[in-house]
Amino acid sequence: MEEYTGPMYESENVRILLSDSTVVKVEMKGKRQVQYQNGDIEFPEGLHLIFYDKEGNKITELTSHKGFKAAKENIYRAEGDVLVKNLNKKETLSTELLYWNPKEEIIYTNQFITIETETELLPAEGFSAPQDFSTYELINPREGILKINNK
Repeated sequence: MEEYTGPMYESENVRILLSDSTVVKVEMKGKRQVQYQNGDIEFPEGLHLIFYDKEGNKITELTSHKGFKAAKENIYRAEGDVLVKNLNKKETLSTELLYWNPKEEIIYTNQFITIETETELLPAEGFSAPQDFSTYELINPREGILKINNK
């Protein structure tokens, strides 16, 4: 007899709050969430993460076309047109694949990324940052482009 490996259940318009001592740290949203028997979770219609600071202010947003959580490793994977926006610094990261480790509170990838600041475009192959995208490390930086603002 074959073991069933399909979805255990599906939910629509999901909103999950992750908190620490009653302070919301992360808000997770998805149009559809599919949970499997092994605990893996899929967000086939997109994943939207909102990170908050200690005062409860929204500081960073991550969006992607699809999302997946590997239950065993407790690692989230965002795929397809991934954008990470630091709302305070007005910086945006774009890539096609990004990982989030909620235990370590980091985001990272070994894929090509571009970070757009107010003054330049920074391309790189690989990246690591705290989940709030307040600072970052470019693993294999490429030559950047200085943007000129004609205001």
